[in-house]
Amino acid sequence: MLSSLGLRARRYANVLVGITGLLGLAINTCPQLLKPQRRRIFWLLFKRQLYNSGLRAASINTIIAVLLGVFVMSKAYSVIPNNMQFIDYYAQFFNIVVNREIGPLISGIILIARSASAVTAEVGQMQLYRQFDALSAVNMSPALVFLLPVFFAFPLSLLLMFFYFNLICVFTSYAVIELYHEGGITLMAFIRALLEQLTFTEVLVSMTKALVGGCLIGLASLFFGYNVQDRFTDVSRAISNSNTFQLFAFFVLNVGLSYLVYL
Repeated sequence: MLSSLGLRARRYANVLVGITGLLGLAINTCPQLLKPQRRRIFWLLFKRQLYNSGLRAASINTIIAVLLGVFVMSKAYSVIPNNMQFIDYYAQFFNIVVNREIGPLISGIILIARSASAVTAEVGQMQLYRQFDALSAVNMSPALVFLLPVFFAFPLSLLLMFFYFNLICVFTSYAVIELYHEGGITLMAFIRALLEQLTFTEVLVSMTKALVGGCLIGLASLFFGYNVQDRFTDVSRAISNSNTFQLFAFFVLNVGLSYLVYL
């Protein structure tokens, strides 16, 4: 058992080393964007990646956010203290449960399941059929075509998903308040109470989770896809290993930041 844990730890260490190498490669490739022709190519691929990873996930994000908003509101009604105003208590409850923890985790899981798997499969197929060699043969940098769009699009997509998820939860929660709460709470008063609970530290932590987590997820997708060998089954294995690592790493990042900042 100890040998198995040691082997798994070494594998994760190797993955982190590979991801660090991809990060360095992405930074070194950025000067290519100064050339207008390459910048146009990057911009087209970046918009495509942002659309696929962020905007096309809006529907599933909306459904989960609505369900979570209803669930959180029902829980808030069941545990609200009798000596505390509902709007103040719910604002605090929403900030701790949704904004700090559940929102980032669910958004990250959606990004991993929906977009990161597709990137791993795409890169794995290209590696399997040696299409990266063809790109290099025509003097086109694979890092410019695949690495930089993912490197920039994934963190931005995750940040937008954070914001969108929380926004849908807010409006869903207010709709439930309008249905069940007697007290004439206005939407602006509800939003104002939520904003009063939000601190600069919490905004900074959420942005860190999105930017670092999105970068980690994107680079891990590329790393596992690029390590596909000569067998067709390596693609499905790469997707499985990539998703496992991404879920573990993103969970550790979220819990670790929350523990360091809030506890």
